[in-house]
Amino acid sequence: MAIAILAAVGLWWTTTDSSTSRHAIKLPERICDHRISRDTAAPLLPSKGSKYEEETFGFKELSSSGTCEARVDDEQIYIGYTDVSGSKRIDVKGIPVSLGSARGSLSDEGSINLYVDCASTSKTTAQRLLIGADATLIGNQIDAGKDLNMSTKGLRSLAEFTAQAVRDLTQKWFKCPGADKLPDGPVTIHWDKPAVP
Repeated sequence: MAIAILAAVGLWWTTTDSSTSRHAIKLPERICDHRISRDTAAPLLPSKGSKYEEETFGFKELSSSGTCEARVDDEQIYIGYTDVSGSKRIDVKGIPVSLGSARGSLSDEGSINLYVDCASTSKTTAQRLLIGADATLIGNQIDAGKDLNMSTKGLRSLAEFTAQAVRDLTQKWFKCPGADKLPDGPVTIHWDKPAVP
């Protein structure tokens, strides 16, 4: 009898514990200190959970680099930028990707990285930015031993999120000349081209 009461109390505790309560999550209209539209971020995060949180560095004011981690419980998306002006371009290992004139790669770890030209403006001296994004939705599959391919769950959503983040950061914040020519739609993953070793 005492064991049954303890089991019932334990069950009640786990089902009513507010720290694990799950409810519908509504992302803010713009994430990462209001820099990036939520529309393409939503498919990469759970629609139910305890709460939405984000941590940013270098997203309130222009900097030479910045990161944003947006999460709902254990699922997260990450976006980062670095001013790589004056640095020799280093091809990131992985499958080639592009968004208009921006070029980069899809890494073995599941992150998408793009080099974007950004001539100096009155706001920044950046000549070239490296912008990258990843999501635990993809990383968890790789950690479980799955290979990246066209049918990897969430990869299309990551390509859409990365493209939107690149457009929002280069057009609306850095105001890079020519960024308005970046096409709509997701980053193109060139599965037919050889991967950079």
